[in-house]
Amino acid sequence: MITVNEAKKLVYSKAKPFRAIWMPLINAAGMVTAEDIVSAIAMPSFTQSSMDGYAIQLNSINAIMPIQDELPAGSSRKLELKNGYAIKVFTGGPVPTGADCVIQKEWVTNFGDSIQVIQKTDEQGLNIRAIGSSVEIGDLVIAKGTCLHPYQLAMLASLGIGEVLVYPAPSITLIITGNELVKPGELLGFGQVYESNSIGLASALKSVGITNLSILYVKDNLAETATAIRNALGQSDLILLTGGVSVGDYDYVAEACNLEGVHTVFHGVKQKPGKPLFFGTYQEKLVFGLPGNPSSVLHCFQQYVKPAIETIEGKQPIASIKAQLMEPFNKKLGLDFFLKAFYKDGMVSILAAQASYQVGAFSNANCWIELPSDQSFFHKDQLVIVHLF
Repeated sequence: MITVNEAKKLVYSKAKPFRAIWMPLINAAGMVTAEDIVSAIAMPSFTQSSMDGYAIQLNSINAIMPIQDELPAGSSRKLELKNGYAIKVFTGGPVPTGADCVIQKEWVTNFGDSIQVIQKTDEQGLNIRAIGSSVEIGDLVIAKGTCLHPYQLAMLASLGIGEVLVYPAPSITLIITGNELVKPGELLGFGQVYESNSIGLASALKSVGITNLSILYVKDNLAETATAIRNALGQSDLILLTGGVSVGDYDYVAEACNLEGVHTVFHGVKQKPGKPLFFGTYQEKLVFGLPGNPSSVLHCFQQYVKPAIETIEGKQPIASIKAQLMEPFNKKLGLDFFLKAFYKDGMVSILAAQASYQVGAFSNANCWIELPSDQSFFHKDQLVIVHLF
């Protein structure tokens, strides 16, 4: 059995970003760029009006100016403003050559075929966007390693970029094991429990960008478990199993993985919950065997599986924070404890119902706190490590 830190280092050593692929912008939200992105165009690419109004020459501002023409947004006409005249322009539309100012329409009196400016200005370039004033040709607009959000994708689209080179998310098969499990909505018999790990894990996987997910259900049977693992290895990059990883008479995950050629990296971590955690590899594929209790499953996912997925996707795993304990706590030595807790404003409170099978605390929990193995007593106001959900 190894320590939490040793287990994390082993997981990180095996999780590597996948080969980058080209992805249409519409599908690239939350993905990480695999190269610097530079602009091939200037933005705006023409002298542009920022107002509905009239393009004029400032030396004519005191005169009544005939309206020479108009240039709506989207117009491809190139006009030159005559001295002493005005051209009607629109927000986002082109400004004629020769103009050095755009007077917004609220500042003029319109006589139908001419205008007179009633609110004066002497500002050169007023309401005119210069070519490249937003982005110049060759500007670095997105750096390699950026996790793309919708605003950045909209900006890339405005520069004419239709696809980006990104690190893809892994495909995942989730294998739920257990004879006692019943799907929610079905009649619960004596000795049975409702299966919740598929819902919890599928939701958690969605939050880290996983869209290619298969879910299988198997009984506590060696042959059935091995077949499910074999099929999963043939179609997915990462395999998650829940249940069957301890040393009981009906725990077959580790044995089935061995039968299918999965190399065991570690089996057992000095932690509570999640002590029987299994981690193995098959070629470049990662295999996690999570204990079946919901608390163990979600804790092991956050501490080991999620960081592995984020590494594969080119992301930086979210760092933990520290907070002050609101009450003292005693624990046994030799194990790292992860406790369901509630964090707010730099303070964290340990919740009741901490056993791995108890799920009630999740109603109020928004984090795990981590208490190291070499300390047994933690006093009120002591700083502890917090892993936010």
